Amino acid sequence: MEKLDFKQGQYVFRAGDGAGYLFLLIKGEIGIFLPTNETKEPNFPVGENEIFGEMGVIEDSLRSAGARCMTDCTVISLSKKEYEKKLNESDPFIKGLLRLLSIRLREMLKPKTLGSK
Repeated sequence: MEKLDFKQGQYVFRAGDGAGYLFLLIKGEIGIFLPTNETKEPNFPVGENEIFGEMGVIEDSLRSAGARCMTDCTVISLSKKEYEKKLNESDPFIKGLLRLLSIRLREMLKPKTLGSK
């Protein structure tokens, strides 16, 4: 784990980046921006003591959104390796459940194509 400081406007990560870390916001405000969002308002706000960046780590996939600091921020980063070590020490049911929930959430966030229900 590592403590990191970011300035307002800085990105913690961008959509398409590799997901080597997940984060805990200690101080400040983070905005999660989907690639289609061209506004200054985040799709999802992240507040203090909230985790973000977990989906890419859980699913072992690229970042589906960007995380931009709305204010100066302090975060704690947890590497994928550290996360997996903690997860492997827990009940195997929990690992499967986390992956399933993350995949379902990502599917819900995908834009619907014409003709799909």
